[in-house]
Amino acid sequence: MQKFHTARRGIAALLMLLLLTLFTMTAFADETMQGLEETSVPHSENVTAAAVYNLENDMLVYSHNVDAVLPTASFTKMMTAVCAYELLSDRLDEKLTVEYSMIKDATGNQVGYYVGESVSVRDMFGGLLLRGANDSAYLLCYAAKGSVSDFVAYMNEKAQALGMASTVYKNPTGMDAEGMVTSAADSITIAKEFYAIEFLTSLSGAVQYSMPATERSGTRIIYNRNALVSKVSETGYFDSRILGINAGSTTSAGYYAASAVASEELRYIIVVLGGNEVNGKNAAYQLTSELATYALTQYGYTEVIKTTGIVCEVPVRLSTDADYVTLVPAASLTLYLPASVDPKTDLTYSYRLEKETLDAPVTEGQVVGTYSVSRDGEILGSVELVTKNSLSRSEFLVVLDRIEQFTTSTFFIVTVFAAVVLTILYFIIGAIVRASRRRRGHVHTRRIRRR
Repeated sequence: MQKFHTARRGIAALLMLLLLTLFTMTAFADETMQGLEETSVPHSENVTAAAVYNLENDMLVYSHNVDAVLPTASFTKMMTAVCAYELLSDRLDEKLTVEYSMIKDATGNQVGYYVGESVSVRDMFGGLLLRGANDSAYLLCYAAKGSVSDFVAYMNEKAQALGMASTVYKNPTGMDAEGMVTSAADSITIAKEFYAIEFLTSLSGAVQYSMPATERSGTRIIYNRNALVSKVSETGYFDSRILGINAGSTTSAGYYAASAVASEELRYIIVVLGGNEVNGKNAAYQLTSELATYALTQYGYTEVIKTTGIVCEVPVRLSTDADYVTLVPAASLTLYLPASVDPKTDLTYSYRLEKETLDAPVTEGQVVGTYSVSRDGEILGSVELVTKNSLSRSEFLVVLDRIEQFTTSTFFIVTVFAAVVLTILYFIIGAIVRASRRRRGHVHTRRIRRR
């Protein structure tokens, strides 16, 4: 009995150990999965809105409150730069003499131009794009349109032409103004326009810009205030993958960052609006780097159709080589997909044939139909289906086929039917005629006998 109790206690201890191990493993697995989820899709609770756009495939791969209407803040300068370049691209070395009326309303970040000095358009862009200088923005307005009001009107016309329905500009700087608003979706649109102009993108990604001496100032070195591309203003945010574009903040709007990032195959635009300061850190900068990692690692090109794959077989008539031919894709197909997508299990493949049966001769590469790939009911791409090999035609089978076709044709059937009917009528009529003759013969015989 004592041995029984000892064994029972041992079994109970073993069960407890197994349960504890199972619980620990489950907890560890849950914690691991939670960690994977956290790293695969960046959290955005410390910013108001954000978006990641892939240029090659015209696709948003990440979005958070993209249609929320928010202050334009520093993103205004993207439109200022695009419009100014549109009007001044052939006048970059032209100079403008600074007047007090041109810069008197400039506040916030500034180069610090002196009244009476001559500044080139190129230097104005340097001040605008690296320092986010508001006096540079005002000077560009005067150089391009002669006044701030006319230039801002042009900015709004440009926004409408680009379909930026949520955007209204009140000034060229982004300083807080009632009714001056945009959205993350619209910010992607203007960032795309900005990125397409190599002069602007290259300048915005430079660490510094050397502004030549003028009549009133020596050489100025303008350092980039965007901490994602330069360590001069702040440290802890530099990301070598970021190509620049725009960063800034206002007290009421928070931190903003618009960035371009690229790999060998793909290019992305990232916008973050309304970032908070969390534990002394700029949430807009932090999320931008996280989104860059997300875009570059969680999306890419995957070959979903290979030319070596056999799709189906189609019956072939009039050939002694074979009674069917194999169909294969005419070309491979590569799609831009999330890295988590498994082409074998997450995609649906289907084909459509132009003909259910082919007549020989069949030539290699003959187009017979299409082969499509879809996901969640949406067709992602298609390629042509072609024959894998050639099949010759048998003239003997062709003759037999023609005979068969003739004997099964409507003309032949009608002709045979008519012949049968006529034959039957012939025999019926003949029988009637013979019967009639026999009756006349009997009558004539009776008449002779009566006489």
